[in-house]
Amino acid sequence: MRKISYSCEVHAAFDTIWKLIIEKVEQPQTYLPGAVQSRILQHYGNGLLREVRGEGLLIKEKVVIDKTHGEVHYFLMEHPLFTGRVINRVVPSSVQSPVAPQILSIEVDWTPKDDEAERMIQATIPEQIQREVLSLKQLAEAMEKEESLPLHTPYAFGITMTLTFSDALEKVQQELQKEGFGIISYIDIKKKFQEKLHKDFRNYQILGACNPGLAYQAFGIEINIGTLLPCNVVVYSLSEGRTVVMVMDPVAALSLVGNSQLTELAETVKQSMQRVIAAL
Repeated sequence: MRKISYSCEVHAAFDTIWKLIIEKVEQPQTYLPGAVQSRILQHYGNGLLREVRGEGLLIKEKVVIDKTHGEVHYFLMEHPLFTGRVINRVVPSSVQSPVAPQILSIEVDWTPKDDEAERMIQATIPEQIQREVLSLKQLAEAMEKEESLPLHTPYAFGITMTLTFSDALEKVQQELQKEGFGIISYIDIKKKFQEKLHKDFRNYQILGACNPGLAYQAFGIEINIGTLLPCNVVVYSLSEGRTVVMVMDPVAALSLVGNSQLTELAETVKQSMQRVIAAL
């Protein structure tokens, strides 16, 4: 049996890389050169049986998915040239740091059936494996970069941080305090869904942020403004080392009242919140 492998660091979260690895399982023609058609023959508990066609070849593989260890094993059931297996693996480069790069590798353990297969193992397979790993690296890092861009909706704005949920939560509160905002309410969505629905959910907290001086001015302008306060700041997990922070756009919210004085005050609040996001 011939063993060929290639590995490299990927500056992306485990979940980002794992998503691509699973897409490769389900849609090999998108990732594998020469693959033109694929068909899933059977699903089972921790994997599937699939068929891949390309370049005059018909390949049948048993795929075993082990997310706990970051591995996907491809066992060749039918192949005209080889027997053996392929392992796709992603593991952290440091268990101490959740934001450390991941190590992505592809390992091929194949036995050639004839001289043509032997030549392929020596001449073309190593380069193909390297290209495949580097292609996944490029895709994962591009996805990660896109996720790091500022986030905007018609009613909120924010950013994706390369921090754990708990660290991001602490950082957000520190920056809010610098702008004169205290937290007057905490809503733990994950905890509530577990308590009330017995459903698991990502880490997700809603912070009710309030600047007392600005709030006092707002109540002086419109007594019913309490229905639109406090200014909610949402913090939730994307993955172990990536967290999203979103802030309610106070201009969008308070413009519902139709009072120019409130709109002017909302602009002041928005500028404060934009400074918070910029500091994260």
